[in-house]
Amino acid sequence: MFSSLITRRSGSLIAVLSTTVAMTLAAPAAWAGPGYQLDSSDPTIPLAAEIPTGVAFDQSSQEIYIAELSKDLINLDPGEVEQLESDGTPTGSSPFTTGGQDFFAAVAVNPVTQGIYAYQAEGMTPFGQKGTSKMSSFSSSGVLGASFSPTNSTATTLAADSSGRVYFPNSSSGSIQVFNSSGALESTITCGDCPGGDFSEPTAVALNAAGKLYVVDRGDDRVVELTPSAGSYTYESTLQSGGGAAAIAVDSTDGDTFVGDAVGSKYHVVAYDSSGTELDDFGTGLLHPSLVEAATGQLAANATAHQVYLSDPGGKQLWVFERIASIPVPTAAVSTPSPVGQVEATLSATVNPKGHVLETCHFEYTNHADFLANGYTNAKTAACPTLVGERENTTISAAVTGLTAGTTYDYRIQVGNHGGSAESGPQAFETLPPLPPEATTETAKSITKTTATLAASVNPKGGKISNCHFEYIDEAGFQKAGFTGAGSKSCSPTPKGNVAIAVTANVSALAAGTTYRFRVVATNNAGTGTATDKAFATIAETCAENQALCPPASGGSSSSPAPTAPAPVVPSAPQPKPLKCRKGFKKKKVRGKLKCVKVKKHRSKS
Repeated sequence: MFSSLITRRSGSLIAVLSTTVAMTLAAPAAWAGPGYQLDSSDPTIPLAAEIPTGVAFDQSSQEIYIAELSKDLINLDPGEVEQLESDGTPTGSSPFTTGGQDFFAAVAVNPVTQGIYAYQAEGMTPFGQKGTSKMSSFSSSGVLGASFSPTNSTATTLAADSSGRVYFPNSSSGSIQVFNSSGALESTITCGDCPGGDFSEPTAVALNAAGKLYVVDRGDDRVVELTPSAGSYTYESTLQSGGGAAAIAVDSTDGDTFVGDAVGSKYHVVAYDSSGTELDDFGTGLLHPSLVEAATGQLAANATAHQVYLSDPGGKQLWVFERIASIPVPTAAVSTPSPVGQVEATLSATVNPKGHVLETCHFEYTNHADFLANGYTNAKTAACPTLVGERENTTISAAVTGLTAGTTYDYRIQVGNHGGSAESGPQAFETLPPLPPEATTETAKSITKTTATLAASVNPKGGKISNCHFEYIDEAGFQKAGFTGAGSKSCSPTPKGNVAIAVTANVSALAAGTTYRFRVVATNNAGTGTATDKAFATIAETCAENQALCPPASGGSSSSPAPTAPAPVVPSAPQPKPLKCRKGFKKKKVRGKLKCVKVKKHRSKS
C-alpha cells in the first residue's frame, strides 16, 4: 500500500497511485432479516495519527488495534499502532511503536498470547526510500518482541490462527505466507486450483471459526474462500468477483463475512451470511479522500457485540456499525423531468436509501394512452446510477431517448434494497412539438488570406440534432450553381436544447483576395433548417508578397525589373551669396576672386 510513489503537491503529499475498478451489482432476493447501520451511540472513534488502515479486534479483551501509517505524513514522521478500549478510549499502553521508521499498514491479534503482529511497509518518497518491510510482535501491554522481514507487500489486513501463526498476503509473490511466532516461514498458500488461476495481488486475509481462509485478490478483483485440507488449503468458492474488493473481515460467532469494496471515489461494505448469500450493503460514501490514494478502509468484526469497524484513511477516525433486526425500506418520489425535448427527456426523482445500497433502481415510462389502458405493463425502463446508498435524500436522474414528439408520457421510479422495495406515484410530462431547427448565419471572423472562422447560431427546438454543418463556396461558383459543390465543415459544438446555441467552424485552403458565400444547415428529428447566406472576402495579396501582381516595367516588358537599392542622397554644397558693393566701390577680380574695390576718381587738368 505504501509502496506507491508519493509526490509533493500544493504543500501536501499525495500518492499518485489510484485504484479504479468497475462495479457490477447482483440483485439478490429482498432480505427482511438483520443488517447493519452506523452505531446509534458512537458512530465514530477519533484517532491520533494519520492514514489509519489495518484494524484488528481482540475477541477476548475486547480491545481494538489500528495500524496508522504516520503521525505527520507531511514530514514523514513514523506511524504507530493504537490500542483502544471497545468504547474507543485509548488504553494506558497505547500507542505501540518500535522507535524506528515505522509505517504501520496492517495488524492482527495473536489469539494465543493476546499480543499483536504489526506489519510495516516501505516505499519511495520525495526524500528517498523510507521505511522497512518488517513484521513486529508486541505484547498486549505494548512491549516489543521478535520481528522478521518478509518481502515488501501492499498487505493491509493480516490474520492469525489459533496456533498463533500469522497469515501474510504477499502481493510481490502472489501468495499467502504463513509464519510462526518466531518468524519462520511454515507454508505458502497459492490458488492454482482457483478459477482464473493463482493469486495476482493478494492484499487482505481473514479466518473464520472453522479455519476457512478468505483472500482479497485485488489484482484479479475477487474474494476467494479456501478450505483447510491435509495441512494446506484448497479452493472452495468465489465469494465476490468484479466488485472492487479491498478489505475483508469475519464475525467468528455467526460466520457473517464483510467485504469492503472501493468503487472509484465511493466505498461501501457488502455483508454475506455464512452460506455466502448477500444480506446487506451499507456504509456508502462515508470515507474521506486520503493523502495516500492507494490507502483504503479496512475492516474488523466484534463477534460479541456484532459490530463492524471500518478505518477511514482520509478522516483519522474509525467508523462503527451495529447490527439491526431489520433493514429499513427506501423511499422514492419522482419530480418534473428536466430538460424535456422532442424525442428525449431526463427523468428525475428523489430517493432515500436509508444507508443501504439500492439493489434495484429504475424508472418506468410509457405514453399516456398506453398508461390509461395498461398501467406500466408495457413500460420501458431506464436504470439509475450505480451505488446509490446514502443515508439522506438523494436526487438521481436518467436520460431516456426514442420518445415521440408532441406526446404525453407517464413515469415512475421503483427502488429496492435488502429491506424491501418501494415505488413512487406517477408523474406526467409532454414532449415538445416536432419542429425543425432554427438556423441563423452570423458574420465570419478571424479572416486571413487563406482561412476564416464561420459563425452561426442554431436553435434545435428541443429536437435531437443529427447533422449540423456549414457550406461555403467562392462567389463565382455561387453565381453559377448556388451551393452545389460547396465545401462542408461540421458545426462545433453540436447544438442541444431549446435555445439558440452559437456554433463555429474553421475553414482553410481558401484563395486570397476572394469573396465567399456561406451558410449553416442543421437537421433534427423533425426536419432541416437552412439559414440565409452571408459573404466574406479573404485578404488580398500585395505586390511585395507576389511579384505577379506588380505593374509591368516601362517599354512594354511584362516582367518587373529587379528591385534596386535607392541611390544615396548627397547633400549639395552651400552656394555663396551674391557679391554686392557699396557706393563708390566696384566688383573686380583680384587674384581670381571677385572683390569690391574703390573707384578712383580722376582729376581734370586745368
